[in-house]
Amino acid sequence: MSSEEACPGPCNRRFREARDAHRQALADYDPLDASQSRPEPPEIAPWPGDPVWCGTCATAVRLRLAQLDDLIALRKATADGHTQSDAAERVSGSSSAPASPSQAGDDEQEAAAMLTGWERAYRDLRRWPSAAPRGDLATAETSCIAWLLHHFDGIMRSPVAADFGLEILQWHRELTGSTKAGVRTVRKPLRCPSCQYATLMWTEGEQQVNCANPVCGRILSLAEYDAEVERIAAEQKRVALLAAG
Repeated sequence: MSSEEACPGPCNRRFREARDAHRQALADYDPLDASQSRPEPPEIAPWPGDPVWCGTCATAVRLRLAQLDDLIALRKATADGHTQSDAAERVSGSSSAPASPSQAGDDEQEAAAMLTGWERAYRDLRRWPSAAPRGDLATAETSCIAWLLHHFDGIMRSPVAADFGLEILQWHRELTGSTKAGVRTVRKPLRCPSCQYATLMWTEGEQQVNCANPVCGRILSLAEYDAEVERIAAEQKRVALLAAG
């Protein structure tokens, strides 16, 4: 499978890291140096997209798109009319540009522009007419997010799927950080099936369990984790019955 067919989501983080490390090793390799051997390609196989994103990552993108509505509102609520330090502001334009009176307001406008831009791109792709004026039934951001969610499956099968999903994930990370929003992350009781460390973490509301061991980084869908729990419980019951009989 080529890297172009691999899911662009977090499920392939370890694959991309290994691929990039191999590319760098090839760039550093000197075939005339007898002390060096040609770098072997990584053994990690990428998780395929279906057709672009895998099911687990597509579900994560859908959830984070829906959560942008709350995050934009939370970001707007943090606006106090004061500028932030230069280090905290998003870099844009020349250094001589006047500072914005509210970084939160800028973030809200940029997020809205991002969302409407993706709606416009998909409408253009499908040769649909432009969106009608919004703001009467709900905020423009809420209406746009609802429209994107309504057409989500089509967008995720389209030529813009990879860039759309990656930007939604990026904006969700940025807004979650700036609003200090989030949910509880807990350690799951089972050991990671790959590295065998007790480092499986789950964030409430998500459909995947992640290994926090940086050397491993295994990602399980919540269904896979639950199936593993049932398998181990069944095995323990079988062993107990054998011991008793």
